[in-house]
Amino acid sequence: MCGNMMIFDANTTTVAEISPVSTVFLTPASRCACPLSQTGATDGINPPVRNTNRYADWMLTCTMDGSLDDIRFLADSQHRAVTMESLADGPRSRAELRDVTGASSATVGRIVQAFEKRGWLVRDGTHYSLTALGTFVAGSFAKHRHDMKLARKLDDLLPHVPIGEIGIDVDQLTDALVTQAIPANSFAMVSRIRELELDSMEARSLTDFFPEPCIDGRYEAIVNGTQTFEAVFAPTVIEAAVASDSASKFEAIVAADCTDIYVYDGDISYPVMFHDGEVCLIVRDEENVSIGMIETDDETVVDWVMDVFETCRAEATLLTPGDLTAPLEDDLAQT
Repeated sequence: MCGNMMIFDANTTTVAEISPVSTVFLTPASRCACPLSQTGATDGINPPVRNTNRYADWMLTCTMDGSLDDIRFLADSQHRAVTMESLADGPRSRAELRDVTGASSATVGRIVQAFEKRGWLVRDGTHYSLTALGTFVAGSFAKHRHDMKLARKLDDLLPHVPIGEIGIDVDQLTDALVTQAIPANSFAMVSRIRELELDSMEARSLTDFFPEPCIDGRYEAIVNGTQTFEAVFAPTVIEAAVASDSASKFEAIVAADCTDIYVYDGDISYPVMFHDGEVCLIVRDEENVSIGMIETDDETVVDWVMDVFETCRAEATLLTPGDLTAPLEDDLAQT
């Protein structure tokens, strides 16, 4: 916190003490409000030179209102963050907080005392619960953690997302689910897509990639389920599917009454999917390698995805079961 502020007058060399306030310049050159350290005044009656590290530090010190201290207090300790998160779900005993945090009784004791001192927590017998203020702080901190976690995931993806073309800001993706293809789990995207395939009732897909696990998932959802499916595939998808071990399942998908499969011979810059009102955008890097996918129900993104899908579908050729036995080039040549 900034503490009391001292106003220095360069002309009269008088000093007046006032209550904590933000930085105030009485005149551009001669008067300023700056904090006193424990040992006395700062370097002089004027702030440090602008556009220097010392000036930035000085401004930060003068404008802090304690909120950064509270954020730092929670963020600097996993035990505190977990305690706050646990209490947000309801009253907890000290033993329960010890179990959920993995901290010692002494550590938990210090945490609940600090929370109580800040007005975030009250004790009722053997249990602790958040106050109205504590509930507000817990919600705000949880949202901040969620947003920062999402920012980390989006860091590698956003340079390859056509945000300008879609017409959105990053804050419209705060509720998005991001799945990354990472070395530790290179099949994370395929696994997530398979989940969506199996769980959705209505689906659309525009893609040049349809691996066997996805064919199997669609087969279960369509032939053995009730999913309606409309897809626009690149020719390479058809060729690979017919040559795969899942060829018979792919043929069954094409023949199903609840499916419409199209072949699109153009460039698919952004593979996209639609599942029960939510859309997925497959993100690829400059080497055309899939590095992640973003799922969202944001209205602007949904409209953009559907527009991309419908534009490609309008230029595509409807695929029939009979086409699978004929050379694909012949089918495309008829359009």
